[in-house]
Amino acid sequence: MNLHSILFWALWAVWIIMEIVVNLRARSLRKHSSAATTKADHGSVWFIFGGMYILILIAFFLSMTGIGLMPTWVPFVGNVVMAFGITMRYSAITQLGRYFSSTVQIASGQTVIQTGWYRKIRHPAYTGGWLIAVGLGLGLDTWVGTVIIAVGLFAIYLRRIRVEEQALVSHLGSSYSHYRQNTYHMFPGIW
Repeated sequence: MNLHSILFWALWAVWIIMEIVVNLRARSLRKHSSAATTKADHGSVWFIFGGMYILILIAFFLSMTGIGLMPTWVPFVGNVVMAFGITMRYSAITQLGRYFSSTVQIASGQTVIQTGWYRKIRHPAYTGGWLIAVGLGLGLDTWVGTVIIAVGLFAIYLRRIRVEEQALVSHLGSSYSHYRQNTYHMFPGIW
């Protein structure tokens, strides 16, 4: 096993473990919170999980069959992109604290977070997740798989963001509407 492979699988393991830990922690915080929550997910959590893993499986298949291979240095770039995405995703989730949930839920007393990553973008955890998946595609050494992941996951997050922002505007009102006017969805300066 070469250095890239070791780093790739280590990052993969870190990502999966962190997803499990974060989601268990979020459930625990919500369960022990006395504040009521409003659920507004509309099944988008399953759309994200199912869609993301299907896209990743496609990239794995393309990599194993040698479709769209890239120069040998590109997978190392993929490892860097994955590491940055992991860092971004989990620091954004940490900033949300008890307000984070894998499903769209608004907690009683929830406020708009506008610090850290949230100063410029409204959904940095999604940006981090997108970077992790794109880095994974690069790490699998398939440009075709990387493009499929990038476009497919962006479309999935687009749907989720619409659901989430509708719920946030509905429950947080003008404070969230004002925040939307001064920030980007996922990519500073782009969208």
